[in-house]
Amino acid sequence: MTRLPTQGRSGSPASATTVLASVVYGLDAFIARLGAQPVDVFSRCGLEGRLSSTPSETVSLDAYCRTLDYAASKTATANFGLWFGHQFAPRRLGMLGYAALSSSILGDALDNLATFFPIHQDNSIVTHSRQGETARLDYDVGDPLLHDHRQDAELTLAVLCNIIRDACGQNWTPVAVHFRNKVPSCTNEHEKVFGCKVLFGQETNSILFPSASLATPMPAADGLLFSAIKDGLLQIQAHKQSLEQDFLLQVRSVILDLLPHGHPSITQVAERLGCPYWTLQRRLAASGFTHRLLVEDVRRQHALKYLRNGEHSVSQTAFLLGYSEGSAFTRAFTRWHGCSPRSWQGTTGG
Repeated sequence: MTRLPTQGRSGSPASATTVLASVVYGLDAFIARLGAQPVDVFSRCGLEGRLSSTPSETVSLDAYCRTLDYAASKTATANFGLWFGHQFAPRRLGMLGYAALSSSILGDALDNLATFFPIHQDNSIVTHSRQGETARLDYDVGDPLLHDHRQDAELTLAVLCNIIRDACGQNWTPVAVHFRNKVPSCTNEHEKVFGCKVLFGQETNSILFPSASLATPMPAADGLLFSAIKDGLLQIQAHKQSLEQDFLLQVRSVILDLLPHGHPSITQVAERLGCPYWTLQRRLAASGFTHRLLVEDVRRQHALKYLRNGEHSVSQTAFLLGYSEGSAFTRAFTRWHGCSPRSWQGTTGG
């Protein structure tokens, strides 16, 4: 059985929410087919030069969504993402697509898709669940600063349907499809693509279908290929985690440098890093930190370093860590380590 346990939301952030560059493949040809200039669309939205990206490289999801929106405008195709997704072959998703297609049965394919999706796209999740005779796939992006992703949501659900159709046949249709976005101008196109009732303004972006179909064999099942794809995806995950560790070290260094001038604000730290404060806030949140918690963590770690072996006095340490009063530092240190800084120095021989 080529199946992995499902997992939750990804914790691998980037300077912005990113998606593997495989999603760009074929986009230029589709834009051209609808009468617009791909170079114009890509350059206007910040994706110029991305067509040559390797599958393991990433593009900004926000830039990708803006590209879909601008392409919809330039091609006079209101549901551009829907139609692009409808004709999008799952293998063009790159490693994520092949991970699903090479699975043993449809249920495994959808479980593996859910497991690997956060590696494919940051701050995003696909959830596969079953309740009695009904199965469902939910898709959501957890980036609150993403300007809009209606086109992306409709594209993604259309591609997910294509994965199911790979197993169940091209005439397969869901029971229902739900979208979180408000009702667009022409919903008849959605029902034509999905072949079922489509509801808008729902709690999730979802595909509902009979759970009996989950036992359907995948035509291209290949255990060896799946193992190779799994290794490749996990390598990408490890690379992202390494980049994030480097980023957190950089943020900690900036905070430490600013502390002698008082408690550094998130805006001050972001300015030193050369990014908007909301980008820093998002990256820290994806790593499990808030700005306040990271500042406290830097203070806690360096309090011990400064006080060890009498390198600095308590008052000097309080100043270096941005405390305006020594008493505030003493209270914080006692909360962290269960004793006052002077007592701790005494036990370490400082």
